Formats: sequence, structure tokens, C-alpha cells
Amino acid sequence: MTAGGEYLDRFAVRRARHVSETEESARPAARSAALDRAVRLARDRLPGAELAAAEDLLGHAETRLATAGRHTVVALAGATGGGKSSLFNVLTGLRLADTGVRRPTTRTTLACAWDPDGAAPLLDLLGIEPGCRVARHGVLDAWHGGGAEPAHGRHGSQGARRGGGMPAGLILLDLPDHDSIDLAHRAEVDALVAVADYIVWVLDPQKYADALLHDRYLRVLRHHAHCMTVVLNHADRLPVGDLAACLTDVRALLAADGLAEVRVLATSPETGLGIAELRRVVAGVSGSGEASVARLSADLDALTERLEPYFAGVVPGVEVFAAADRDVLVGDLCDAAGVGVVAAAEGERVRTARASLWRRARRPVARVEPVQVHRAEQAIRRAGATLSRGMPAVWVGGVHRALAEGLRVLPDEVDAALVGAVPKAPPPTRGARVAAGAWWVGVVAMIAGLLGIGLAATGVPVARWLGLPVAAWAAFAGLVVGASGAWCGWRVAVGAAGRRVAAVEAALRARVADVADRVVVGPGEAEVVRYREACAEFVAAREGVGRVGGHPRE
Repeated sequence: MTAGGEYLDRFAVRRARHVSETEESARPAARSAALDRAVRLARDRLPGAELAAAEDLLGHAETRLATAGRHTVVALAGATGGGKSSLFNVLTGLRLADTGVRRPTTRTTLACAWDPDGAAPLLDLLGIEPGCRVARHGVLDAWHGGGAEPAHGRHGSQGARRGGGMPAGLILLDLPDHDSIDLAHRAEVDALVAVADYIVWVLDPQKYADALLHDRYLRVLRHHAHCMTVVLNHADRLPVGDLAACLTDVRALLAADGLAEVRVLATSPETGLGIAELRRVVAGVSGSGEASVARLSADLDALTERLEPYFAGVVPGVEVFAAADRDVLVGDLCDAAGVGVVAAAEGERVRTARASLWRRARRPVARVEPVQVHRAEQAIRRAGATLSRGMPAVWVGGVHRALAEGLRVLPDEVDAALVGAVPKAPPPTRGARVAAGAWWVGVVAMIAGLLGIGLAATGVPVARWLGLPVAAWAAFAGLVVGASGAWCGWRVAVGAAGRRVAAVEAALRARVADVADRVVVGPGEAEVVRYREACAEFVAAREGVGRVGGHPRE
């Protein structure tokens, strides 16, 4: 093949790798952005520890995604005497870390970077001191392909002998001991284990069941099986039969930690057992350019599982506060404000006025009394329970706090809204005037008839009809007309009173409903809408955790 053909082939491979990396990083980037929005919406709802964990991951995610595909951080972690430094020296091909009885512990993180152009910002982010960084340059130390280490080539064998043959962009870390008595060392391990793209856990045959390792790290990283390898080091010190039993025991312990799929190797820096396979693992992880994306995806899985209880409630539909529930709240607040009492008093006033039209009777307009605060509080509590039904406790508290703030101003707002809210009574209807006129006509006719009957009784000649004085017929007709007018006037007055009650209730209820919407329903619905939006973002961030679908809906 010509030199030009080789160049085109290499360009095609790199181009395909770049496209693949872009597609791979797009999904965790979208998940991270969705989780960031969910956390922002729930910032004052999440407990401090969960909020800090989310902010730490999201702050780290942006930086790592920006460097994804260019650099891969592989960390060697383990306990004192496990042989991390020996493996570090073997993998780098350099004696960078002291080993042996004189220095059985790693006191500070060492970093070796292959072809480290642009790695300094990432090393700064990791907190690696400049004096603890070693750079490996050139074709003897790095290869630029994607996948397994090249088996041959002009410099292939020499690079392998020197610990090279590692992909460009690899950053290998030798961490302090996680069981160090120095708390600063433990803190450094915790910080780097939390951000390394890939972790090689180096276990000693005598301490692989250490509870600190399993409880503090492995069990917590149960989502990260594809982001780590477990190495049983110093395998040469075990008889062949014991080695197989130890590996079986290690796998059983990992399965109990939720890491049944994690890769387990047996190594020995002294004899070379498993070193070639470990080198292929590290080279493959770094060469693929996907380790940082896989680690971020696993971190997002773990974090969304941790945050699940705070977003796992019933999500309301489009109508946050149902019209029927709102009507109940407004009705309860009207009762607290005495709207029904005022309306009834106004109806009675109008009824009396209509029925007494001929006497021109009048009563003053009913006065609205101050709101009964305890009844208003009960109404708002019931509304809060309705609004927050099925929501997680942290969000329920937010809804009730919003409503409590509304209750603080509600009585004054309602009292002010109801001042002068009783509408003016309409004038008497034509039916009322006709009934009143008939009553007056009947009264006059009765009086005239009675006078005529009195005259007839004294012997005064009077006109007669059908054997009875006309005055008697006039009195009888006046009685009928007057009684009919009175009955019709009463019916008209009752109807007017009913309409007046309905009109006053509607007017006052509208004022109360306006206040309720402004200081109770609005703030409460805003909290629920905020919860709904946060849940939608959380569902988007949770995709890929292993569950399908969203929250139950009402």
C-alpha cells in the first residue's frame, strides 16, 4: 500500500472514531442537561447531601464531556500493600512509584500521561500536583489507533518493552491507599475514584474481603461494573488450587455487591502473570475513547437512583387544581367570610321591602363581618392536601408553605375585597307594582262596601243586586281583589328575595374567588407545576437506568 493510501486509511479511521465519540457523548450530555434542569427546579426541595452530590457530578460532567475522546483517566486503587505501585511501574515501563517494604504505602497520587498534549487542564482539575506528573511522548510510548494495542510495527516491540503501546491520551493514576490512617489520603482517594473514567481495583489475596473496600467503594459503585476491573495481585504467592478458590470467592463477593459483571484478573508483577491482559484492558479502555462517556452514564444512573424518591410521586395532569376542588375551596372561604349570612340577610331585606311596598318599609344593607381565620385555615389545609396528593414529602411541604404564606394575607385581602361589594338592589318589577295596585284597589273597594253595608243597616235606601246591597258585592269584590293582590305580592317578594340572595352570593363569591386565586390557588399551582416540570426533566435524565416510562398519572 502507498504512503498516501495509508494516510487516507488512518484519516478514515480517525474520522469514523470522531463521529462515534460525538454520538456516544450526545446522550449523556442530554441526560446531564436534563438532570441539571431538574435539580435547579428542585434546589430548595432536595436535602443538602443529595443536592451537593448532584452539583458535584454536574459540575464535573461538563468538563469531562469536553475532553471525552481526547483523554482517558485510568486509576489504580487499592489498600496498603496491594501492589498498586508495582503494577503502575509495569504498565508505564518506568520506575516512577517506589515499592517494597521500605515504602509500603502510596502517599500522593502519581500520574503518567501518554502523549499529554492538552492534558494539563484535566490534571489540574484532578488536583494532581505538577511534581507528580510524568509525560510520555513519541511513537515509542503511544499509539494513535482505536482498539487493541498494535501487535507489530516499526517501533511496536520496543514500545511494549518500555511499557509503551498505550493509546495517546491515556492518563494512568497511582492513588494513595484507601485504608490509610491519614484522612487526607482517604479524601484524595474518594475524590479521584469519583471522577476517574476507569478504575482498576488492586486487591491483596489476604485482604480482598475487607469490609471497608466493599462497603465504602464497591457496593456504592454497583452501577459501574463496566467502568472497572478487579485485579487479584500477588497471585504468584498462592498455590494454583488456592488461586482458583480465591478468584471464585472474589467473584462471589462482587456479585453480592451488585458487580457480578465486573472483570476479574489475577496478576503478578514479579512473574508477569496477567500483565499482558491487564495492559490490553487499559489500552482498550483508553483507545476506544468511550470510557469517560461510560463513566458519566454510570454516574448518572447512580445519581438518578439516589434522587428517585424525591421525584417518584404522582404527577398531575394539565388541570393542576380541578375546577370542582377549586369550587370547594372558594365555598369554604365564603363560609369563613360569612357570605351566606350576608346574602340571606339581603334576601330577607328585599322580601320585606317588596311585601311591605304599600307601607314603604326599609332596612339597612347587610354588613360583611371579618373573616373567621380558623375556618379559612381549615379550608386552605384541605386545599393543600388536595393539591399535593401523591407528591413526595419534600414537595408537599413546599405546597403547604406556599399556601401558609397565602393564609397570612388572606383575611385582610378578603375583608378589603368585600367592602362595598354588596350590589345595589334593583327597583321593583312591574309584577310587584301590579300586585301592590291590586291590593290597594281591593282595600278601597272593601272600605267602600263596608260603608254601604253600614248605611243599609241604618235604613238608608241603597241599590241592590240579586237581593243584596251593591255595597256588599263591592266589599266582597274588594276582599277577593285585595287578597289576590296580597298573595301575588308575597310571591313576587319571595322571588325577588331569592334572586337577591343569588345575586349577592355571586357578587361576593366572585370577590372571594379572585382573592383565593391570587393568594392561594395561584401560588399552590405554581409549586405543583414546578414539581411537574422537575419530574419531566428527571424522567429524561433517568433514561437508560433500566426502567421504561414515566411516573403514574392521575
